[in-house]
Amino acid sequence: MKTLFSLIVVFLFTQPLFAQDTHLPDVENVRLENDMLVWDAQDVATGYNIYKDYGYYTTVRGSTSFQLTEPGTYRVSSFDDNGTFGRAYGTRIEYTGSDPDTSVSYSYVYGSQTLLVYKTCKNVMPGESCVAICPWRHTPDLEFSREISLSHMSGGACSTSDIVEADGWIGHRSYSCTVPTFSGEVVAQAI
Repeated sequence: MKTLFSLIVVFLFTQPLFAQDTHLPDVENVRLENDMLVWDAQDVATGYNIYKDYGYYTTVRGSTSFQLTEPGTYRVSSFDDNGTFGRAYGTRIEYTGSDPDTSVSYSYVYGSQTLLVYKTCKNVMPGESCVAICPWRHTPDLEFSREISLSHMSGGACSTSDIVEADGWIGHRSYSCTVPTFSGEVVAQAI
């Protein structure tokens, strides 16, 4: 028993008291330039992982930009050849698309602390979607208003200018309206 106790004591004192949390630094200056997701290079990084809406999306090597084609919330984290990764908690970029036939508007209901996001898409082809994305933070256009953080999305709605039924799909922070036939205008609403 004394030998077992000695081995446990030796093991405890030869191991670090706290495991080191080794990771690469956060990727800095993540931003949108038109439809390009762009960030500052890291000397230690050999590549970057792109995350979309909380899940892994793709990997970029040899570049500090990525062409966006799908609306969503994007993040960038770095990695090196030793298997060390950066955190994916960094700056979030909301990309709503670059189609000139789309517009986004916000309506804030002060008493109930509700934000309504309306995305209007024109000339939507069969099988295409109009997607309303809730931002992580919003500053209402009210006097003395402060930035608010949004806790969750509670639902959504679809409407069309034509007699077309749109299929709705709710994501973590988005509401998508997909039309089976052409519609001159589709409005997706996220609440």
